[in-house]
Amino acid sequence: MNQTFRFHRAPNDDPSESMILLRKRKKGSSAGFHLIAADEETITDLNGTRAIETFEELPKIPTLTLTRRESDLIALANPGSRPPAVLEELHPWLPKRSYVPDSNVGYGAIKDMHARYGTHIVSAAEYCGDRWRTICNTLRRKTTLDARFYAAWHLPIQDVFVLEETRSDRRVVAIDVNAMYSACMQAEFPDPSKLHKIVLDREYEHGERLAVGLYRCRLSEPTTAFINAHNPFRTFFCGKRLGVTASEPIEVDLNEFEIDYYRRHFKGIHLVDAVVSDKVIAHPLAREAKRCFARRRAYEAGGNKPLAHREKFLATLLSSCAARPRRKVKTFADRQGALSFLRQTHGVEPLPDEPDAATDAWLARGRGITMKREGRQTMVEAPITDDGETCFMLGQRIVAKGRVRLLNLMERVLEFGDDVHVCYVNIDSVHFSVPAARLDPILTELHHEASDLMGSFKIEAVTSHGLWLEPGRYWLYSETIEKFRNRSIGDRARPFKDRRHHVTSRCIDDLHIPVRTSIRLERSMSDLRSLDVQDDLEGSIILQRLTRRDSSHSFVSTLLQLEQNRHAAIPHRLRAFADLKFRLDSIGPAASGPS
Repeated sequence: MNQTFRFHRAPNDDPSESMILLRKRKKGSSAGFHLIAADEETITDLNGTRAIETFEELPKIPTLTLTRRESDLIALANPGSRPPAVLEELHPWLPKRSYVPDSNVGYGAIKDMHARYGTHIVSAAEYCGDRWRTICNTLRRKTTLDARFYAAWHLPIQDVFVLEETRSDRRVVAIDVNAMYSACMQAEFPDPSKLHKIVLDREYEHGERLAVGLYRCRLSEPTTAFINAHNPFRTFFCGKRLGVTASEPIEVDLNEFEIDYYRRHFKGIHLVDAVVSDKVIAHPLAREAKRCFARRRAYEAGGNKPLAHREKFLATLLSSCAARPRRKVKTFADRQGALSFLRQTHGVEPLPDEPDAATDAWLARGRGITMKREGRQTMVEAPITDDGETCFMLGQRIVAKGRVRLLNLMERVLEFGDDVHVCYVNIDSVHFSVPAARLDPILTELHHEASDLMGSFKIEAVTSHGLWLEPGRYWLYSETIEKFRNRSIGDRARPFKDRRHHVTSRCIDDLHIPVRTSIRLERSMSDLRSLDVQDDLEGSIILQRLTRRDSSHSFVSTLLQLEQNRHAAIPHRLRAFADLKFRLDSIGPAASGPS
């Protein structure tokens, strides 16, 4: 059986179903930052300009530079000292400013930025803490069964189905949903203080109205071409998320509205048990989400892009501020004791044929959970799921509602005909390819359905071609780049940048050791997808297929498939990337649009 949870399987439920009082998080220090700028030889602050090596003589107060380059220069010149924080990383909505190799000019830039936007600058921790206090005042309590929402399927839909659309008789359309998660916050939610578990062990009857809550289901026998081609379910494998095959039932926790959606695509839905509530509530921050969207629209109408981007950034924080768990370190006498704890509390259960070294490797990387050996003991650092500083139900249902909205949007796009291909989907956007001869009538119909309302969609771009390497990395282009994103590497000035150099800080006791590192495109690309050339009457197209597995696949066979993807698919994607760069460079300077 395929299992779709946060980790390998569902953890054990707390049988007590006891009540937990929600607690407000402690406020952090509100001490301000000391603004500073740097070039290769000097630093400048309110005390003037001096040698960059004198940074370590500053009082032990938080410092802040405008750009990452300045912080890296200071770190390299002052090993052992804590490097400055970076304003453009803490607040990505601020206007982008390039590094200037003159600390005097740089200091003027950061002072100007702080003077213009200082009243709007709030840290993510402070913002989420304030909104969490609103949630606490409204809800007051939850039961221990809220932890089941933490262990449930928690990922948004992010997938790539086509590598590149270069056919001359095709066009690419990109549509985005307005404020997806803010719209999802307007739905109804179960009262977390009324959650209780019920045992069902029966088949779902099509058309029945289920109580609001989270249902453990077993889905079997997919019945539609859509779900076979765009199966959104994922299974956990060595820190990666692989697709699942349709040959076996899928065990997954679904909200009642998700069951209502998937009943159209699966013949069998077996309900095992559920965590439900007899009372429904509105999200405590639903009105704030509406206000945030209204402010964003007002700023956009006034041409104030930075503050419009700020509201978009804060809306993302708003939807996730109830799911920021504290972490706790536990010590175990041996490895087996640690794994037993993780199995019971988080559903971590390595495959029977998975080598211990492989398990230890992905657990040591610290993605959600960290397990390391120290001497004869084993240390586990994991999120606390049963305290009063989180309410996982709120965030999980928002993401789940977003999944259903995006799947419905994909189906709507495919209703235009068999010659329409979905190329790329990512959280709140869909890119699809249509025949050029049918573009105008399709756009006319989409324009009738599109709007600027929250939860509706807008047409973001219409281009001749597209290149989609993986989620978060794409280029939509005609003679110039209309829209692109090159996650973690590219920027507006250099959309085809293929590497990024930066400095990381390794903390040893109180010393911060700077280490030069670099991110290369080929090393940062995922090995989860293979490529498949498909020929039709319109020419050839290269499809991307997510690696899938079920219980019949051995650990080694899955590793071999991923290794094959690394040696075959990634180089092919890189060649497509290089070809596009060469093609656009030969036309002229690439004009990059909004990312």
